[in-house]
Amino acid sequence: MTDQPMTEPVTRSVIEPANPRLNVSRNANLPHSPGVRVGDLIFLSGMGPVDPVTGGRNLGPITEQIQQTLRNMGQMLESAGSGLDRIVKIMVVLADIRHYDEMNRVWREFFPVDPPARTVCALQLSNGNGVEIECIALAGKDPS
Repeated sequence: MTDQPMTEPVTRSVIEPANPRLNVSRNANLPHSPGVRVGDLIFLSGMGPVDPVTGGRNLGPITEQIQQTLRNMGQMLESAGSGLDRIVKIMVVLADIRHYDEMNRVWREFFPVDPPARTVCALQLSNGNGVEIECIALAGKDPS
């Protein structure tokens, strides 16, 4: 590690979902971006179980909420030229830690091999959501 300052310019751009119904931060006039790309990394803000057709919350069973949130995350990443397979780190917030095992079952569906690094915690969530998920992913297509 050196004490040299970073001299290369880093491009920062806001990422918005192709489907405007999934742009909760804009639709609810929240003071954050849905996602930001910096260099070769994409940082997505926390996402909840939003129905991509109606834009309303999917407050059904927790399994459905997690599946919907991960599908939405996939769409958001795809709109930036990435995808779920490019996620390197995920942070999951459950409203009830007793849903941990159900979350793991869904996880195995979406990430059957070499899943990304993950942190899970339980906190009170807004709007009745049972889950909120954020991630860091590699941008662009896999070079190999």
